[in-house]
Amino acid sequence: MTYTTVYDIASDSVGLWFPLLGLGLILVGAVMKWRFGQSGWSSYPFIAIGIFTILAAGAVPWWDYCRVTQAVANGEAQRVEGPIHDWRMARGRKKRQSTGVTLYSRYEHFAVGSVDFDIHWDALEAGFANRGSTEEKPTLRLANGMPARIWYLPVDGPGKPPRIVRIDLGAESWADAVRQPDAGIAFRLVQGRISDEANILSADQKARLDVRLTAFERTTGHRLAVVTTPSLGGIDIARFAAQLADRRGMGDDSILLLVAPNERQARITVGRGLEARLPDAAAQEIMDMAILPLFRRDDIPTGIEAGASMIIGKVTSEEGK
Repeated sequence: MTYTTVYDIASDSVGLWFPLLGLGLILVGAVMKWRFGQSGWSSYPFIAIGIFTILAAGAVPWWDYCRVTQAVANGEAQRVEGPIHDWRMARGRKKRQSTGVTLYSRYEHFAVGSVDFDIHWDALEAGFANRGSTEEKPTLRLANGMPARIWYLPVDGPGKPPRIVRIDLGAESWADAVRQPDAGIAFRLVQGRISDEANILSADQKARLDVRLTAFERTTGHRLAVVTTPSLGGIDIARFAAQLADRRGMGDDSILLLVAPNERQARITVGRGLEARLPDAAAQEIMDMAILPLFRRDDIPTGIEAGASMIIGKVTSEEGK
């Protein structure tokens, strides 16, 4: 099992956006009052809101971050390890006493072992908060069955979910995790040998591919993984594929077929042990003959199947020589 640290509070920091905004409001109020001679009724609200913003979104989160990191430094963090289970999106509801308005917030719930965790995306508290996430593009994508090691602190009292201070996610192979630059680091446990993050393959197509990839691995001992990504994030596909392979420790006997359907691009990355059987020229020939022509006809799923079949055929034929 290979584990990758995807969050550690030691490398986290308190955001400065709100404190700077508060300071800006204070400066605006001060300039209005003492430079332009505006009345206090027009300038003091800026100053008051600025002070409140600094305290609520700056000083309080900083104090919270200091106490949590100090607890981690003192060795108070606990650890739980095992597969993620009971993952779900949840909705919190809270009624404001002053206005009676009901507010809703989205968050993720999951469990590892007997410990339950909640991740509120927009929380300013210290610890992992999956900040900037949406359901379409989470900063960190979690899934049931994914091996995980979680360090946490129950610092908020009984009945409150613990703070996550470190997350290690596990994968059986380099193809079990996909790095998406436009959505941070996105991890999803691959079912079989296919990771269709772009959601372009039907269930039947995935089933046919999985049968071929499984038979190929059993026959030759080599692994072929098919990965799709919704975006390359402006990165050259060759570098993107190399980063993906390096991140998960691509083996010498493995092949990666990476497809970026929105950019109409694909890349075949071959492990060193298979370069003689599938050299660059042969990989490019497969791209030119099987994959790209179908991509140009907007038949990307068929192009993926055809490309995988040609890769398998090429490596298998070279095995027999």
